[in-house]
Amino acid sequence: MEVKDLHTVANWLYHMNEQDDHYVAWLASDPNEIFEQIWTLTQFKEPLAYVAWEGESIIGFLGILPFFDQKLCRLLGPFAQKDPESVIEQLWDKASLTVQLHFDAVKVACFESNKELVAFADRHDFELYNIEKTLAAHRSLFQPSTNKSQSIVDLHMDDMDRLSLLHPSGAYYTTEEMVRLSKEEGNYLWGFQKNGDLAGYIYMETILPGHEAEICFVNVADGERGAGIGSTLIEHALQYAFHALDLDVVTISVRTQNKEAERLYKQFGFRKINTIYAYQKQFQKASNRSFH
Repeated sequence: MEVKDLHTVANWLYHMNEQDDHYVAWLASDPNEIFEQIWTLTQFKEPLAYVAWEGESIIGFLGILPFFDQKLCRLLGPFAQKDPESVIEQLWDKASLTVQLHFDAVKVACFESNKELVAFADRHDFELYNIEKTLAAHRSLFQPSTNKSQSIVDLHMDDMDRLSLLHPSGAYYTTEEMVRLSKEEGNYLWGFQKNGDLAGYIYMETILPGHEAEICFVNVADGERGAGIGSTLIEHALQYAFHALDLDVVTISVRTQNKEAERLYKQFGFRKINTIYAYQKQFQKASNRSFH
């Protein structure tokens, strides 16, 4: 990918990722954010973004989102608009050498309806390591309680150590990334304080201003589960989204085997809208090198 094509590519990706049968996780949701995300991929010595062209038209894209400290990368794509299997394989042929040289593992996630990417993961022996349902709650169906919690507070960098104890180690954002992102406009990180300690937290991102937000994480300390802390945090986030931000819908994801969490979310009006498949492939190697 060349820098001069960034705006064209960002707009193409925005329209592709809006479609369920092309949707890939971890790609930003706004054209300007996508521009910044893929611009970053041009700032390394080796190429981390690949575009397939047919004449003046884009027909495919694959980006490599690096996480050097974890020695893993996430794929932004592959996307293909025409002759999908052939285009996807050509993009992967270009990208796979870089992926295998510099990372121990690669991950990709998409909607179940993205049949071409599911087939790609199967062809290349990616492991299906997680299946999550995406649920949505709509403002028109939300019925807030009259209870007001005095225990919910904004969280900041000073809370990093306490947050790290609650945040899953395998989450797609590290604790540091989550706290940093929470400072961006439209993102929110709240905690539940109990006896001066952090008993739970919730992190929400605005996906489409004026319309949609996503609850990315909600976690409660092991010894505090079942005490209504998760419910209080979710209700606070929904109240804020629907009334302070005037949004129409809030989404949340839940692992298919986590029936208890799914029952809780459904109490707030969340209903299934899609299923996300997450794949990973690990590489065996003697050593790694980096190209910061």
